[in-house]
Amino acid sequence: MRKNLVGRLVVTLVTAAAAVGGTVALAQPASAATADSCLKQLSAKTGWGYDTTMTTKGSLTFYTHEYFGSLCNGMRVSMGISRTNTFGFRNLNASKYAVTSGSNAFRNTHQLGLDDYGSWMIRQIAVKDKAGKLVVKTFTKETTPRILTSRYASVLTGTPKGKLVPKAGKVNVKGTLKSWHYYGRLVNVQNQQVVVQVRQPHKVAYTTRATATTSRTGAFSTNLNTAGLKGYDVRVAFVSKIPMTASSYTFLGTIS
Repeated sequence: MRKNLVGRLVVTLVTAAAAVGGTVALAQPASAATADSCLKQLSAKTGWGYDTTMTTKGSLTFYTHEYFGSLCNGMRVSMGISRTNTFGFRNLNASKYAVTSGSNAFRNTHQLGLDDYGSWMIRQIAVKDKAGKLVVKTFTKETTPRILTSRYASVLTGTPKGKLVPKAGKVNVKGTLKSWHYYGRLVNVQNQQVVVQVRQPHKVAYTTRATATTSRTGAFSTNLNTAGLKGYDVRVAFVSKIPMTASSYTFLGTIS
């Protein structure tokens, strides 16, 4: 048992060791890589995928990039995750994960429940090599190779679309904001701010020119003053302040 694991983390070390010990037999490793060299590779932050939010499937997948001649070929690997405050540790004890010479990569998917939205990090990685050597490393929020955030997707609609024709120097923008748990239940998005943003032709940055507040059903409506904005692009945006719900953006069109 590693000396740097104390208190409740002793339990997680035993769990990780059990998960690794239970993996199925693998093909002969393609190199003389060791458990230590594999763990060093998996601990590098630059080696992990770049997705940061999984919004609809009820799961988080932590994965490494493909490596040619990976230092983990043939290794048996187990990974545990936790909240970024170190609570809620979980490991996939019932699953068998390994890095094979065919894939040269490692992938680990955790199913989440309705209350599991928020940020999760790689908390612990355990590697066992062909010689039977087991090495384990536990991470903090500052040292973890990866943090992913689970949020429910929001869907923002808006009209008019296409050529936005002003009437009396204004365009009325309206629509709805909806969000669902991945189990199908609506998330409450009442009293949320939706903004109408414009962008100069051939530019990248948008600026906010009007705001609206959603009703009980998620509906919103506001007027965009169009003076001096001919040819500008227009979009509506929901910049979420709800921890469980992702932001969303919808392009409407160009002011004629």
